[in-house]
Amino acid sequence: MELIDRFKSIIYDTVKAMDLLDIGYATVITTAPLTLKILATQMEVIEPVAELTDNVRYRDVTVEGETVVINPGLIAGDKVLVIKANAGQNYIIISKV
Repeated sequence: MELIDRFKSIIYDTVKAMDLLDIGYATVITTAPLTLKILATQMEVIEPVAELTDNVRYRDVTVEGETVVINPGLIAGDKVLVIKANAGQNYIIISKV
């Protein structure tokens, strides 16, 4: 391996270890329990560390005796926007992407 490639590898590993993500993307792996895979770190987080906002929760209403789904919620495979909170102790799902 050339010296420049080694330097690139060291810098990449150092930045990755710093865990600088504040806002990023994740993939929903399962919904019960809610499990996410954070794209930047490839780390998996599970409820209660992963938390939902009202933007991504399942919601329906009954109109004239008929149920209408306002928000279908999350399913496995959905890409979501997350915010890291409490120095990575929590990941809050803001919306689907």
